[in-house]
Amino acid sequence: MADSINYVKGKGEGLRTLGFCTIRLSKHDEALPLLNEAEKIFVLLGDEAGRSDILEYYGIINRGKGDYANSLDNLYKSLELRQQENYEEGISLAFYHLGVTYRYMGNLEQALDLFLKNLTYAQRIANWVSESYTLNNIGSIYFELDDYRNALKYFQQSLIIRKKAGDKWGEAGCLDNIGLTYFKIKEHEKATEYCLQGLEISKEINDKKGEGNCLFHLGEIYKEVKDYNKTVRYCKESLEIRRQTSDRKGEAEILLFLAELSLLENYYREYPMNPFDLLDIALKSGEEIRSVDLLSKIHRGFYKVAKHFDRHQEALEHIEQNIALEREMHSASMQQKILNLEIEHSIEFSKKETEIYRLRNIELAGLYDETNKQKEEIDIQKQKIEKAFAELKEAQTQLIQSEKMASLGELTAGIAHEIQNPLNFVNNFSDINKELLEEMKEEMDKGNLADAKEIANDILENEGKINHHGKRADAIVKGMLQHSQRSSGKKESTDINALCDEYVRLAYHGLRAKDKTFNSVFKTDFDPSIVKVNIIPRDIGRVLLNLYNNAFYAVNEKKKQQPEGYEPFVFVSTRKNTGKVEIKVSDNGNGIPQKILDKIFQPFFTTKPTGQGTGLGLSLSYDIVKAHNGEIKVETIEGEATVFTITLSIL
Repeated sequence: MADSINYVKGKGEGLRTLGFCTIRLSKHDEALPLLNEAEKIFVLLGDEAGRSDILEYYGIINRGKGDYANSLDNLYKSLELRQQENYEEGISLAFYHLGVTYRYMGNLEQALDLFLKNLTYAQRIANWVSESYTLNNIGSIYFELDDYRNALKYFQQSLIIRKKAGDKWGEAGCLDNIGLTYFKIKEHEKATEYCLQGLEISKEINDKKGEGNCLFHLGEIYKEVKDYNKTVRYCKESLEIRRQTSDRKGEAEILLFLAELSLLENYYREYPMNPFDLLDIALKSGEEIRSVDLLSKIHRGFYKVAKHFDRHQEALEHIEQNIALEREMHSASMQQKILNLEIEHSIEFSKKETEIYRLRNIELAGLYDETNKQKEEIDIQKQKIEKAFAELKEAQTQLIQSEKMASLGELTAGIAHEIQNPLNFVNNFSDINKELLEEMKEEMDKGNLADAKEIANDILENEGKINHHGKRADAIVKGMLQHSQRSSGKKESTDINALCDEYVRLAYHGLRAKDKTFNSVFKTDFDPSIVKVNIIPRDIGRVLLNLYNNAFYAVNEKKKQQPEGYEPFVFVSTRKNTGKVEIKVSDNGNGIPQKILDKIFQPFFTTKPTGQGTGLGLSLSYDIVKAHNGEIKVETIEGEATVFTITLSIL
């Protein structure tokens, strides 16, 4: 109608609203051309509020595709326009959608901060839509943190608002969330009741996405109570809906769920769906939509199923893909890109605020005395900050020194244990020689020169052993003194295999000296073709000692948790690879949780209990390796293993 009467503004609004409705039906590819055309109209009309809505919808579409960097980019742009236009309802929704994107990224702290900020804002401007959806998402964050009591509280608050407003779509979503929460706390009857209510409303309003979600959650509930007939029925119904709505990600999630059912005892015999066929289809969908997090989950599922059916080569291939994708998701470049976007938009907004304050200060120029007072207060605050900063630097220096002393202490404990053996030999052979000299004297008094010569030969042989072990002890002491000296920074041609071997033994014996109950198998596999490497031996030794200590600590902690059937194992290897040498330190400990993997090289970050670590070991190791123009990286399977790899140039 707008087009027929040449009503340009009306056409833009029609396209915008139609695009939004298409997004709600999860038809993102159909929504984009509608929104693009609407954006052109709003730009032509100079309608910044309308354009901000389009940018918000772009942010929603990017988020749905897993492109979180562009989602944040569009949402921050939308927020900036809305703040310029004083578009209050839009500002509230921008805060809300930014929070949702951060929640999808796993940054729950930032998401919760935005949601709580928006909750106050939405209540102030009496915007029930933004308020109810924000309450629902706060509940979702508590749900993801396993705080189900608070999750229920916020879901129920949102449900009250949505019922009062007649928002059937939102009501169905809340009922489904409440049902899923009861499922998590194993109140299966209530879980089923709420999910069925959500399903009924979703069918009533033809909300296919909500209907598919409720059906899938009912399938999860019935799996838990071992009613596999209903599990399969509800999952197949959900799968059909997700295929109808072209929800490729949702389709792949259900296929993965059905495939993993084959791992249950007796299930595969009763419901002989081929799990590998299901996983192949899921994998194809994941690759087509390029969803990294989904692909990671599918490869992990493939690994578990292949391992269950003794297809070990496939299992190995898929777990390697899973690890690679997990690393990609948590890559530093992605985090930096997101950080840069935040900084960019913050700077632009700050520039505008600065100009406002400049004009305001011109108007307040007459308040000279007040300004001087403020300046004095600022100077006082500055002095306090400088003092606090100086104290912080001093504390940091002490912590770094503490880490170095801890490293030296661990090395010294290992050396003390190592030096004990040659000293025992020296003492034992000295005692024997004393006895032999007494015997030789007696034989000489008797005139038995032949026997005396034979005893003399034994004494000479023992003296040779004393000399050998004395030199060995001397070498160990010199090594300790070299480690304790300040690094000269000069590189030396070093036998890297010998260095790796020396420090792993010192680390092991050091831990044994501190904890007599500690025991672990450790093996080495050194590449004999490696020539000497140009490094600072004490510095690289410190890196190796830190990695070895961490590995032995990890297997020791796991042994305490699993005393039966678990064998602690640490493996050290070297390999030459195109002008470089790789040093790998592997352990079969508990691995590193994915949520902290990108933090382990940060200064002062530690997973050890208070008092057992400063959190500087890996940070210092990272700096030392980088100073050698090398690289240190980590691969891990949570609960199973960790591998640290150091790469150094041979030249």
